Amino acid sequence: MKDIIEIKISNKTYTPFILSVFNQLQSRLHQTNLSPLKEALSILLENVTQHAYDRAYEIELNVRFVIQSCDLRIDVQDRGFPFDFTPYLSQRLNEKYKKNTGIMRIYELVDEFIYKDMRNEGKCLSLIQHFNLCYDLKKDTVDIKTYDKKDVLKHLYIRTFLMGDGDGIAKLIYRNYNFSYYKEIFYIPYRVRQANENKTVSSIVAYYKDELIGHFALLHSKHSNIAEIGVATVDPRFKRMGIMNLMFDELIITAKNEGISAIYGEALTMHPFSQKANLRHNMVESAISLGTIPSSMEIEQSIKTEQKSGAMIAFLLCNSKPRKLFLPTLYKKEILKVYARAELKVQQAHQINIQRDNLIVLSNKTLNAGIIVIEDNFLIQDFIQRFEKLRHQKRDMIFADINLNTIQDIDKVIKVLNNLCFFYSGVLFEYYFNEDYLRLQYMNALNIDIQGIICYSDDANTIMDFIRKDYNRVRL
Repeated sequence: MKDIIEIKISNKTYTPFILSVFNQLQSRLHQTNLSPLKEALSILLENVTQHAYDRAYEIELNVRFVIQSCDLRIDVQDRGFPFDFTPYLSQRLNEKYKKNTGIMRIYELVDEFIYKDMRNEGKCLSLIQHFNLCYDLKKDTVDIKTYDKKDVLKHLYIRTFLMGDGDGIAKLIYRNYNFSYYKEIFYIPYRVRQANENKTVSSIVAYYKDELIGHFALLHSKHSNIAEIGVATVDPRFKRMGIMNLMFDELIITAKNEGISAIYGEALTMHPFSQKANLRHNMVESAISLGTIPSSMEIEQSIKTEQKSGAMIAFLLCNSKPRKLFLPTLYKKEILKVYARAELKVQQAHQINIQRDNLIVLSNKTLNAGIIVIEDNFLIQDFIQRFEKLRHQKRDMIFADINLNTIQDIDKVIKVLNNLCFFYSGVLFEYYFNEDYLRLQYMNALNIDIQGIICYSDDANTIMDFIRKDYNRVRL
């Protein structure tokens, strides 16, 4: 449940009204020191009114105060000059903190600072401050239930899934994502139970006393001995207590106990938080798949994107044996960078005979994506037939996953795909048949974001820079 106050101004002289509203809220929400948030709002308003418009009377500014049970979010939306915010969301930010001025100062004042490109509606910058005590909006009072971090961690219990956990997981997903989460089985308790029983999913849950407050899962692959990590969420009342990291640690232990050869995560490129979590656990970023996050996706009922965002794919490998690969000349340098980060030696492969179809077509209806797995050289007309079928099915993204272990004349394959406007995505470790693949991607829709992709690490920025260059090259 939430309260919303929205103000629209058309002149810089009216900005004091916005701060006046903030003062009124501050007097009601006195259980939390909101002075730093007020300073952040003042800095943000000054920056937007000064730099987004040439003249004070041209301003078109919407400010929205969203008061939720455990936090206050302030959205500042303008339709002024475009602004590239992505440099403020990278690993290099740590050095910029030292300047301690302007927008950089805001990061030190609030719990979260989020940028959202709204295309023809302009841009939105959001300030989020979590309350010390939660707020009962119905009764207009402070929630008497407070949660001390030391007490929570003392009574926290993290374990694998047991019968009866499904109901708590479904409610937790709803609290964080409303009904926008695209893996729909996690809204249905009995299906969560079935998935854990048949080992398509291995859930990790966190309990505070007798309440389920966290969930993380291994989603086992149908095509190889690997698992995707995902469906990671913590109850908003227990954020910033390190619970997600503790569940992540347990997830890694569970994967090793189950004999999984690698785990991978598809972190959102809408914001850097999930990317940072993967890096913290020594995962290696290897690919960026565009258009795989639905435009309807919400996070904690606030963060949205108008376009289909992408996924930053990162792996944690349990198998460090040298790889015997055929590397394409065009992408060899980029591929070797990935293997170097993964500390894997690469050797020249030898031609082998495989008992598989040359081309295997897979579909992901949830993401509206098609995949053509390429296991060997193919007749061009055979590939085009499958490719055109996926195009006419109006799949937003079409991926070509190319086996690096089996295709001796891989340069020929790359040339055919580039001519069809497939461009670089990255490396997928042990993705099918426990072998490594090069992923190329093709955009078959207009609402795919390629410019606003947020990369946190320097490695990820390097991958994304190469993807944009390759995208532009194949379109010439």
